[in-house]
Amino acid sequence: MPPPREHVLLVEGKDDREVVYQLCNHHQLDNQNLFTVEAKDGYERLRDDLSVRLRVPALRTIGTIIDADTNLADRWHSVCDVLARSGYTELPAAPAEDGTILAAQGRLPRFGIWVMPDNRLSGMLEDFIQHLVHQGDPLIPRAQTSVDGIPPAERRFQDVHRSKALIHTWLAWQQEPGTPLGLAVTRRYLDANHSLAQRFLTWLRNLFSTP
Repeated sequence: MPPPREHVLLVEGKDDREVVYQLCNHHQLDNQNLFTVEAKDGYERLRDDLSVRLRVPALRTIGTIIDADTNLADRWHSVCDVLARSGYTELPAAPAEDGTILAAQGRLPRFGIWVMPDNRLSGMLEDFIQHLVHQGDPLIPRAQTSVDGIPPAERRFQDVHRSKALIHTWLAWQQEPGTPLGLAVTRRYLDANHSLAQRFLTWLRNLFSTP
């Protein structure tokens, strides 16, 4: 098997990286032997790094996990612009619902994109995490009421970060308050077998396990 340095997954931040690690552990996907995960401290830095990585001949597979944020179409076009300028052709107009995988083209590596939360909706990692909250959990609606009950003039978070405020409020009410997102998977506060998590892991397997 090729060494992991030939196969890399770029993510926006440390929380993304830890969620990937813990979901892989839960589903017995040996990521350490399949790929390395690098956190890039935000989308813009990931995008800049990607422009360089695509020119590295030793890389055989690159995966990216990016947040749609407020506009999925804009984020998709942004990353596709990097791919097109690097030489990829016939790029899809929109992400595939189960995650996008592009075949290697000439010297360009096999390439995968997952747009958080689900390749269809605007949002971010925390919206993905919200889907994994166990069905019928009594605290998530209370957290929603608590967050949405803050008068707009008193809110200290931007509207785009509502899901962050919601999930971290909910995590503050767990058995171990303030548990990080990755550990929330390990401690089974979240349903790692949810259909969205299954789709995400299938994308990872297909991207990095397929020759």
